[in-house]
Amino acid sequence: MKNFEEILQKLVDEQEFLKSIQGRIVDNYDIMMQNQQQNADNHEMVIQNQTTIIRNQEIIVNNQMNIVRNQKQIAQNQVTLDVIQQTQTHLLNMVKKMTGDEEPLTETKAFVENIRKLSEESRKGQNLNESSTL
Repeated sequence: MKNFEEILQKLVDEQEFLKSIQGRIVDNYDIMMQNQQQNADNHEMVIQNQTTIIRNQEIIVNNQMNIVRNQKQIAQNQVTLDVIQQTQTHLLNMVKKMTGDEEPLTETKAFVENIRKLSEESRKGQNLNESSTL
């Protein structure tokens, strides 16, 4: 009978051991499920972030294209302003000739350049990005 009780006790102990292992398996399974859910949530967040990054990159590309267009326009405006200044210089020289004040074109150019320098000096230190300076 003692042998039977020992065998029975061993079976009970083994049953308890198996039961605890099964409990840990279930606990580990629950942890794995939580981890998978967290991974899925994180994956969704990564996709949202990638979408935002792509949108921002599109905005950056558009801004760069606008900057290039603006730079081209600035270059064209500089050429146009140079032509206007040269034309005005010639017209001023012709007006002076018509009024009897013969002046070489080089002097008229120097006069216009002096006016330009005075204008530039009067604007030094001003923030030309402020609307009050326009």
